[in-house]
This record gives sequence, C-alpha cells and structure tokens, in this order.
Amino acid sequence: MADLSNADLARFVATRRAHASNATVNRHLQMLGRALRYMGRVHKAQMPDIDLKAAETPEPVERIRELSQDEQKRLFEHLRPDLHAFVKFALMTGARLSTITELRWSDIDQSTRRMTFRLKGGTSMQFPISPEISALLSALPKSELPEHRRFVFTFEVQNRKGNPRRKIVPNGGGLMEDFRAALDAADIENFRFHDLRHTFATRLLRRTGNLKLVSRLLGHTSVDTTTRYAHVLDNDLADALDDFSVLQSAESRSKSRRRNKSA
Repeated sequence: MADLSNADLARFVATRRAHASNATVNRHLQMLGRALRYMGRVHKAQMPDIDLKAAETPEPVERIRELSQDEQKRLFEHLRPDLHAFVKFALMTGARLSTITELRWSDIDQSTRRMTFRLKGGTSMQFPISPEISALLSALPKSELPEHRRFVFTFEVQNRKGNPRRKIVPNGGGLMEDFRAALDAADIENFRFHDLRHTFATRLLRRTGNLKLVSRLLGHTSVDTTTRYAHVLDNDLADALDDFSVLQSAESRSKSRRRNKSA
C-alpha cells in the first residue's frame, strides 16, 4: 500500500474512464481515500504519498429539469394506465427509480404514517406518508404471484393470460421505453425519469422555502448537495423585490398596483 504512487492513480483513472463516468471514477477515488485513512488510523499502516484530490476529474453540473403542470397533464394522458401510480409516487416523494422499484409492503407503516426508503450506498431513511401518498398506496393492486406480491409497485404483463402483475425492474420489461414513448407522444423534450425527482424538489422548495427540509426528504447527507435547487429561492427573491420599494410607502405602492390593474 505504501508503494502506491500518483502514476498508479493516473493509470487507474485512465482505465476506469473508458468504462465509467467522471463522477463514478471520482466516487471510487473517494472510497479509496476512506479505505487508506482507515488502514492508517486503525492498523497504523504506512500511508502512500499520493494526491487523491488531484486525480479526480471534472464532473458536469447536473441540470435541473422541472416538469411543468401542462407537461404533467400531457404525460399522464399518454402514459399506460398501470404506470400512472408509479410515476405519481415519484412526483410525490422525489425518490430515485431504484428506491421506488425496491419498495416493499413491509416498508409501509400506515399506522405511524412512515415508510422506509432504501438509498444509494446501502443506507435507508424514514419518509413521511402524506394523505395524498396514503390514498395512492391504498388503491394499489397487488400481484398474485408470490415472488412479486411483496413489492409495492407492479405492472401488468401484456398479452399474458389474466395480465399477471410483476415487479417493476428499472432496466427490464421495456417499461422505461414505454415511459420515454409517452414523453415523445406528449411532446415533452429533454426529460428523464430522474427529472421527476428534480420536479419534486423544486416544487417543494418553492412551496416551503426550506432548503434543509428538502435536503432531508431527498435523503441527501449534506445540504450542500441540495443547493443546486437554490435557483428557486433566487426567483422568489426576485419576485419579492418586484413588489418592494424602499423609497415608496405601502400606500403609494398600493395605489400604483391599482393603477396598473385598471390600465
């Protein structure tokens, strides 16, 4: 371990970048750093003289794409009916695709109004069940197949006797193709399933103005990760200034607004 060099890191990064994104390679370097620090702290191993931070590669800034209310209406008009609840749940919770597909009925506790979400990295979190979410869950049909019945979200297998319901698999069964086909039919461009998570975050932040609350509900370990949505608050600040003047009295502003409306 002590012989590990910056040249070794450079070769590792070059090899991994041929098969993985910059973000994935950076996560691997960060995991290596944690492993090295653990070995040094716990086992008193000699640390190599390397610069892990310098080996990281630039990551693209993740775009924020929000589904408009009109786009949302068109999407559900073209989406196959047995996927409506699945997509609505994503909009209601901001959960990742893998979290939703792995949700089990044993994770749902209607008595405490909480459900357990499995997150990236093997962690989990408790998510509150709102009345809207509760109503959606209560109306969901269950699969009659034993191996699929424990999962919350299932779909109808087309052209099969009785249309048996099966667990939704993120990269199988053609369901994501059906989702993208609905987007195309609804004339919704530049949109992915993950953007439902962005839509949840921006709508909730716009409603509450509470960045920390949104961060907790998204399952972010740091509120810094959630600051990508701060543009929503920036827009609210701009709107507030549009109706504010330090030079005019409240009465003058009220008269000005009435004149503008009558005009």
